[in-house]
Amino acid sequence: MGRLTPQDIKDREFKQSPLGYSKDQVNNFLEEIADELETLIRESNEIHIENKEARLALSTYRNVEESLKETLLLAQKTAQETLKNAQGEADIVIRKANTEKEALLFAADQDISLIKNEIRTLQAHRDSMLIRLTSLLRSNLEVLEEEFSKKDDQGSFEREGRLGDERIVDFSKNDLIIDDLPQEGDEPEINVMDSEDSPQ
Repeated sequence: MGRLTPQDIKDREFKQSPLGYSKDQVNNFLEEIADELETLIRESNEIHIENKEARLALSTYRNVEESLKETLLLAQKTAQETLKNAQGEADIVIRKANTEKEALLFAADQDISLIKNEIRTLQAHRDSMLIRLTSLLRSNLEVLEEEFSKKDDQGSFEREGRLGDERIVDFSKNDLIIDDLPQEGDEPEINVMDSEDSPQ
């Protein structure tokens, strides 16, 4: 026997009996049972449909959840790889910057050393020039002193010899000629030693 339906209840007939229940009451009760059963079946079908839809939605949500999980894991993995790559690139940039800094510092130290050497060379050259110039000035000063000393001695000698020399003067001529007499204003020539010949 199949499942009982509301229509089965409505169509059900019972045998007549003198002592049985009232036919009208039985029929009314069966009608109520059939209506109630119909309502229950309808609600059950609705619940079944809702349950099916809910299961479908749940399945969809689960698929979305799985997709979101995969996307989140992929995003986390991508973020970690990006961070790792960025850290690696930053390390490379820092190492490169440190290398360039060390190269610049080394070049600067080299330049400073060269400049210091040039300064020392220029100072030594300056000191050498000062020594040569001082020596040259002293040598020229000694020559000048010697020449002026000779001039003083020669002037004294000429003044003494001028008194003792005999001069012949020809008064028959109109012009008075006196030879070998030093003229006033004449000074002996002074030879100053050249800087190349002077002692260093």
